[in-house]
Amino acid sequence: MNIILRLFLIISIVFIAFGVSIHFIEPENFPTIFDGIWWVVVTTATVGYGDYVPETIIGRSVGIVMILIGASLVTFYMVTVATSVFKTLDALHEGSAAYKGKEHMIIVGWNERSKNTIQHLHFINPTLHIVLIDDSLTENPLADRNVYFVKGNTTKDETLKRANIEKAGTVLITADQNMNEHEADMQSILTLLAIKGLNPMIYCLVEILTHEQVNNARRAGADELIETYLVSSYIMVTSIHSHGLSTPILSLLNLTKERRLALVTPTEEFHDKTFSRGVELLLKEGFLLIGIKKREEFLIYPSPSITIDMNDELLVIIH
Repeated sequence: MNIILRLFLIISIVFIAFGVSIHFIEPENFPTIFDGIWWVVVTTATVGYGDYVPETIIGRSVGIVMILIGASLVTFYMVTVATSVFKTLDALHEGSAAYKGKEHMIIVGWNERSKNTIQHLHFINPTLHIVLIDDSLTENPLADRNVYFVKGNTTKDETLKRANIEKAGTVLITADQNMNEHEADMQSILTLLAIKGLNPMIYCLVEILTHEQVNNARRAGADELIETYLVSSYIMVTSIHSHGLSTPILSLLNLTKERRLALVTPTEEFHDKTFSRGVELLLKEGFLLIGIKKREEFLIYPSPSITIDMNDELLVIIH
């Protein structure tokens, strides 16, 4: 872009210089400076309207020099612009270009889980800007879905800086499907350390495949852990003991995709009210109260007599 701007500035100066010169050389044929500049632009662009034509030997000599210099500059400018555009498109496609936005979502790793996550996120918020970082891909797999692709190793600062990690809002680190579970967790933790080193305040969600690495991920600075092995095993055990329950469990999880499962802040009306009373009040507003978040602890369907504090958050299903 800097090269294009500098070249455009040079062309503008050359056009103005020749336009001013031809005006003073032949004021009868070029009454104003703008007429001279108009003639220069039209001539060098090979349009040639013929509305202004130099008639003197000096004027035509200036025209010859202007054509030789101006046409070359214009041609070079067009080639430079075209080359720059194609290089930028190739860089975007191949993941070598840097992302310049902010408050964006970064997803580390390309797999079926990250693919579905991106689809669901865009279902909830079609305008959300997502940056996908992966080292195994050769091109952007979701170029048509408002997804920016950055290719590279996520444990390296250079890759993370190209994703503009310093100005991102949230990061989701998915487990590498090409490694065994232990190696994948170690890779995720290394990525987490690199990210927190560049942006300690960013919210990081990390997928963990083994119980042994849960504490290490927390020590590394994970704000939230997604313990995939627990979710899948819970569904399996539930299905074994109660056939058919996997479908309603997945339906409950799908409520987040539909933006129907949410945390809401209680108003003063709920202060010191019991959970059962909160259920009654929220039902009138089209909300089903199913739990309370007290500090970092979630209480799902707690005792009906438990009280709601102003610092609590209410877990509800929206009708």
